[in-house]
Amino acid sequence: MDKEAHRVAYLIAGYIRNTLSNAEHVELDDWVNANDRNMKLFEDLTDEKNIEANLAMMERTQSEQIFRELQQGGRFEKPKRRKMGLVWMSAAAMFIILLVVFAVWRTANSSSSPNKKPPIVKRDILQPGGNKATLTLPDGSIIDLADAKNGPLPTAAALNISKQDDEVLIYPQESDGKNVEAIHMLTTPVGGQFQVTLNDNTKVWLNAESTLRYPAAFHSNERRVELSGEAYFEVAHNAKAPFKVVLADSDTVAVLGTHFNVQAYPKEKEKTITLVEGKVLVQNDRHKAVLAPGMQAVIQDDTIATATNIDIEEATGWKEGLFVFHDAPIEQIMTQVARWYNAKIVYQGDFKQQFNATISRGEPLEKLLRLLQLNGYVKFKTENNIIYVLP
Repeated sequence: MDKEAHRVAYLIAGYIRNTLSNAEHVELDDWVNANDRNMKLFEDLTDEKNIEANLAMMERTQSEQIFRELQQGGRFEKPKRRKMGLVWMSAAAMFIILLVVFAVWRTANSSSSPNKKPPIVKRDILQPGGNKATLTLPDGSIIDLADAKNGPLPTAAALNISKQDDEVLIYPQESDGKNVEAIHMLTTPVGGQFQVTLNDNTKVWLNAESTLRYPAAFHSNERRVELSGEAYFEVAHNAKAPFKVVLADSDTVAVLGTHFNVQAYPKEKEKTITLVEGKVLVQNDRHKAVLAPGMQAVIQDDTIATATNIDIEEATGWKEGLFVFHDAPIEQIMTQVARWYNAKIVYQGDFKQQFNATISRGEPLEKLLRLLQLNGYVKFKTENNIIYVLP
């Protein structure tokens, strides 16, 4: 146990001193993600204020016992008093980490039991999003779906719309034909997500800060919805009624089928359509492209470009409750983080490195940022709802 603790202490000290190799970064990443206790210990040990306070205390006391224990391990020599510098700081930092790791492990082993859970520490930080959305009906009335109880929606009882499992809106597959062409609007806020099963049994997952417009029931030879934001579609097959998604830019129309992801946020320059299963035709007034599974269409201005061998997991991970980043720039990552945690991002430097991570969208912001910091390329500071990205 002491040997393992010493190894962890070495990795954390190397992280603080920025001396870890790529393989050691991976090893530390695996240890941090093993459980919440490891993550909490890592957060405490790498907190700059804690490090500064402990080092200041040690420099004041200059305990001979500290050096004896360090020398017994054969790893450090006692520096001369006139050379108080990086050697002293590195040795002291290592010893502090060793002490804390040993203490935590021994406490956990002596006091933990299968039925005892560690206390939850509440922090004043930005929280992850959740199942939040509003439904706007044709008469202008708005239903807050986060507050609505599971079961039939009271103000939409005539249409038999219901909410299930606190996360999905269900439209009946049979309708009475009254006002079925009237448009409904499902809207998720920043930090919100929701699902809807349409009248034709098509399933739609709506990501944060998105709006889907659709009729209560489809009764024509074309099924048409409008999207602003991001959504994942599983379209019910109906050869007699093609399914069309019209993007927020009315000049661009995506004619789609089967399983696919559409990202079309108004503030972003590019719109992407990623096909998972089936076949897709993407078109506008000037261009069109046919996609096969694993392909992606990228729409910018009035052009449509296609790419093959797309990373489907990265494009659709949000639907599974994950942030998935493969060789992603920090700007791409923080755009998603800002939208999910309702945060503002401020960059204080230039960043050319690419990042790889798979992180649950249910994690507290502090944990997510700590994980992103593990590669040593970037640091973060949070104040209120602002995340500062630092080199």
